[in-house]
Amino acid sequence: MRVLCVYKYATVGGVERVILNRARAFKEHGLHVKQDVFFFQDSGGLQYFRKFINYFQLEDHIAVVSEIEEKNYDLIFSFDTPEVFEYVRDTSNVIVECHSPYKESRAYLKSIPKNVAKIVSPGEAFMESVIRDEVLSVFGDRLFVLPNFYISNAHTNIPPAKIWAKKPICYVGRMDSLKNTKELLDIFTIMRKKLDDDYFLLLVGDVRPHYMDIKDTIKKLRVEDRVVYFRPIPFEKVDVLFTAVKLHNGIFVSPSRGESFGLSALEAMSNNVPVLLSEIECHKPLINNDPAFRYQPGDIHEAVAKVEYISDNYYDLSVKVSQFAAKHNSAYFIESWRELCAGTKNLLDTCKPF
Repeated sequence: MRVLCVYKYATVGGVERVILNRARAFKEHGLHVKQDVFFFQDSGGLQYFRKFINYFQLEDHIAVVSEIEEKNYDLIFSFDTPEVFEYVRDTSNVIVECHSPYKESRAYLKSIPKNVAKIVSPGEAFMESVIRDEVLSVFGDRLFVLPNFYISNAHTNIPPAKIWAKKPICYVGRMDSLKNTKELLDIFTIMRKKLDDDYFLLLVGDVRPHYMDIKDTIKKLRVEDRVVYFRPIPFEKVDVLFTAVKLHNGIFVSPSRGESFGLSALEAMSNNVPVLLSEIECHKPLINNDPAFRYQPGDIHEAVAKVEYISDNYYDLSVKVSQFAAKHNSAYFIESWRELCAGTKNLLDTCKPF
């Protein structure tokens, strides 16, 4: 089976991780599926995307292409990229994947061709709380959840050494008003006043233009001596980072106001890192709606108290999040993939195991 994945920008972000994860799952489970990937623009992530393919020897399952040749594919997956319809004649072969938590980026859902094969979401919560309300009713029986999942990016069994003197409060992802990153800085500022000075803040990701000047912001908050900031790291290094966070009894915190799934949180949990997540619909399934791991957005003091509780019960809560994460595995994805293929133009036979 040969499919084309189309996405606007090659970044070091969630959609790219999803596509790469799928290639690894197809390889791991021996499925005869080849993904070609077309990006309309390289926004700095293409080199990392290609490096990951080489790193895990995925060439038989995924490749970057420079043009859209519709006739070569059984299905075309469009990830929040309506521009694809300018290049595809038979839109009944298109599966629209909506992964964007940004409402303005989902406006296209109202105007997509009415004969597309499916509209897909990475999680049940996002489908029911967002997409179902935003698509036309004609698509009611063509909505499908193709779940995000975790697959280990670790490429070595060498245990890391301790490198930090304090416990990291970690965030990985884009930083903007929807991700609500400034609230994490506020949480950390109060932590320094109310808790022992045992923590530092570790931020990894791009800051959206005009959201904040990160250096200026941490200086105004007087926490510049306790904040470490990195630009996005290569996909295959994410597990290395979370392994180090776990080794130092760190916590992943997401104050986001909107998610389609919460892939970074799942990656942290799968590496046994306890999480504190904002109480939004798409976070709840990840943590089984356990109150130990959630706080009300805007309630800084509740967040600080939850960080303290997680730190005091670190081992038990680390085990618990890893158990929550375990169900979001590649086997679960493959089962859904088979169901999608069986229900879409009888394509199940085209992806039989090697």
